[in-house]
Amino acid sequence: MAFTTFKIAGSKALDALYLRRELFPKTGDYPFLIGDAESLQRINEAAEFYDQSTAEIIQRSMAVDVDQWLAERREEAAEDEFSAEDMLGTWTGDVPEKGSVNLHRDILTGEIKPEIFLGLATIKEPWQLPAVLKYGAWNACPEAEIHCVFHRKWQTQFGAQIAGLSGDVIECIVTNPPRDQATAIELAWEQYFYCPDIVEQGCESISYLAGTLLNSPYWFFWWD
Repeated sequence: MAFTTFKIAGSKALDALYLRRELFPKTGDYPFLIGDAESLQRINEAAEFYDQSTAEIIQRSMAVDVDQWLAERREEAAEDEFSAEDMLGTWTGDVPEKGSVNLHRDILTGEIKPEIFLGLATIKEPWQLPAVLKYGAWNACPEAEIHCVFHRKWQTQFGAQIAGLSGDVIECIVTNPPRDQATAIELAWEQYFYCPDIVEQGCESISYLAGTLLNSPYWFFWWD
């Protein structure tokens, strides 16, 4: 398994991404937005710290019990005087602004970048992408096999597929998002333990995150 990249005008990035996604079942080359040259460099540098091969990472991911992993994160949080009630917050309903794939834009200005990189990974399933890139294992960002575990689960359950991956961001396109409050909140808890920063440095409550996930075709993860 491997991945290649090519430059493309930022203004054409989404069209190219969706066209390549349509071709993936035939080509086996899975497309994902990376961002600018700095983002590509960060991905390549981070992968150098991984000793495992792509196949080994995927194999390790298959041995992970996701429910046990989540339970261990909850236990660790409880030891730090974590309050699930406070973190849950108040349900405010469906949040209208769902966001969209943005790695072709400047994070501060929102302007489309002149050039960005589009990646093509030779994989069988979209959830295998973190294994190819050997993504994670720094700060609070999980190891590559944990990314694979969650994205395999969410691909099956919600039709979620990674559409963009930069040095510290993962963006997903979702075809079957949560349609009710209970499912959205359960998913929000999973996403919080997978990526605490989206709550602790972002929306500030599980309930608000769940509101953004309800009926949403887009997910965003970010690690400081």
